[in-house]
Amino acid sequence: MTETTEELMTIDELSTATGLSVRTTRYYASLGLIPPPIRRGRVAYYGPEHRARLDLVTALQEHGFTLQAIERYLGRLPVDITREDLAMQRAMITSWATEPTEDIQARIGRELIALGLPRDALAAAYAATSRLMADLADELNTILRDQVVDPFKRTHHTAEEAAHLEEVLPRLRQLTTEAIVVSFQDAVNRTISRNLS
Repeated sequence: MTETTEELMTIDELSTATGLSVRTTRYYASLGLIPPPIRRGRVAYYGPEHRARLDLVTALQEHGFTLQAIERYLGRLPVDITREDLAMQRAMITSWATEPTEDIQARIGRELIALGLPRDALAAAYAATSRLMADLADELNTILRDQVVDPFKRTHHTAEEAAHLEEVLPRLRQLTTEAIVVSFQDAVNRTISRNLS
C-alpha cells in the first residue's frame, strides 16, 4: 500500500468513516477481512484500501452474506486489488431492491391471491419467472463484466474515472430494470396480438 500520511487514519477515524464501531472494526481485522494496519512506531494506521474493504464488507452484509461467506468472497479477490476495484465490486453487488426481496414477493403473492388467482397458477408463474430471470441476470452480468468492467480494468484510469464508473452503475441498474420491463411489456403485447389473430 502506498498511502500518503494525509490518507492514513487511526482505528477511531476509520470506524467513524465507515460507520462501524471500533470493536467491530477490530473484530473484522481479527478475521482477516482487512489487511494488517500500517505501523508507525507504536501506532497502527489504516488507509483508503482498509476503508474500501470495510465498505465492501458492509455492502455484502446488507446483501445477506454471512461473515464466513464474506471471508470466502474476499479470499477470491486478487491480493493486489485496488481501492477503486473494491469500490466497483461494492457497486456491483449492492442490492437492486430498496426493500427485501422476500417482502416484495410476499406482498405480490398476497395481492394476487386476494384477486382470486389459483395458488397452483401463481406457483407455476413464479417458478417460470425465477428461472428465466436467473438466466437473464447471468447473461446480463456476463455482458457487463466482459464488455464494461474488464475492459475498464485493463486500461489505465484516474481515480475520478473510477469514481464516475462507480456512480454510473446504480443508474445503469435503473435503466436495465426499465429496459426489462419495456421488453416484457412488448413481448406480452406481441403474444396477445398473435392469440387474437
